Amino acid sequence: MGLSLGQVGLVASSVTAVAAVLGLAASVALRPLDPRRTLIGGLVVMGLAGLLVSRAGGFPLLLGGRLVESVGYVVVVIAAPVLVMGLGDGGRRTTALAIWGTFMPVGLALGAFGGGLLSAAFGWRASLAIAAAATLAMAGAALWLPGAGARQDGPDAGGHGAEGQGGDPRRGEGPGDRRARVRRLARPFALGAGFATISATIVSFVALYPTYLHDEFDVPSAAAGTLTGSVSFAGVAGGFAASVLLRRGAPMKYLFTAALLMPVGAFAAFGSAGGLGISMTSAVLIAVTNELVVATVFAALPLVVRTSADVGVANGVVAQLGSVGSLAGPPLVGLVVTAADGWWAVGPALLVGCAAGVVLLRAAVGRARQA
Repeated sequence: MGLSLGQVGLVASSVTAVAAVLGLAASVALRPLDPRRTLIGGLVVMGLAGLLVSRAGGFPLLLGGRLVESVGYVVVVIAAPVLVMGLGDGGRRTTALAIWGTFMPVGLALGAFGGGLLSAAFGWRASLAIAAAATLAMAGAALWLPGAGARQDGPDAGGHGAEGQGGDPRRGEGPGDRRARVRRLARPFALGAGFATISATIVSFVALYPTYLHDEFDVPSAAAGTLTGSVSFAGVAGGFAASVLLRRGAPMKYLFTAALLMPVGAFAAFGSAGGLGISMTSAVLIAVTNELVVATVFAALPLVVRTSADVGVANGVVAQLGSVGSLAGPPLVGLVVTAADGWWAVGPALLVGCAAGVVLLRAAVGRARQA
């Protein structure tokens, strides 16, 4: 289509645009709805938008279709964890949420490798159309999921417990209500802000690593992309490891501390020392650790809310702040590398972000008791 590299990057990242801007607002708007129907609706929007994108004849329609797709995306990433939380409790729920947290690397890997194979065989338009059809098929499969029983209803759903006291309902919201709301959302915001640093780290790595491989080791661009995709897919093991560790009672705060391994891996992966083998091994460490932490973030959602009615809002906060991190991370790290005039700066840049993220994530779970 004759697009510039900047346009290609914008088309690729725009799927998170709505989530980055309206994640919290969307979670509030979707809270009263049946999460199963909401999930199906989001998948249908994504599928239909994908079909539109597959027929795009130029950049404006291509970008517009992706923005419509991003509306469906934010609905899905908000509704799905709420639905999962309504299908079980205790360790079963924790494990399921941790596995849900692997959706991004699995999707990226399938899109990269499956999309490449389909594009080579049938063309890029057919590849996108097949992906859209698969999304619509998943919407059909979701019809068999439980519906209203998974809604966030309960005796405290209206906030009538201790956290909802402090104001006269006849006079509107009082100071006690506002303070209670701030207290209720403090931990979700800490979790979301910490998640933003983790998202920024992995997206920055995926965005910069192919260029690094090409510049430092003369790896052809296509092969560098394939290697990076392979590393990303290897990270899925971290998500499943988190589900096992959480099932066995591993404290979340310790799993969150593991995020510091990502900048450690970045020092070696982008250090231009030790050869391609050392760099690739360190890159796998980044990907696996990232997925372990991300899976733990989703598993922590039930622990950072004080009423069941706040689960959807907390999920919206996490989705929005995580998307902000994904959008902001690559350009910020890129600026640091440019200013430092060397790839060595990736490690220190990620260390600052991950260190702050660990503090926020540990503060979010605090002394909460795991199921």
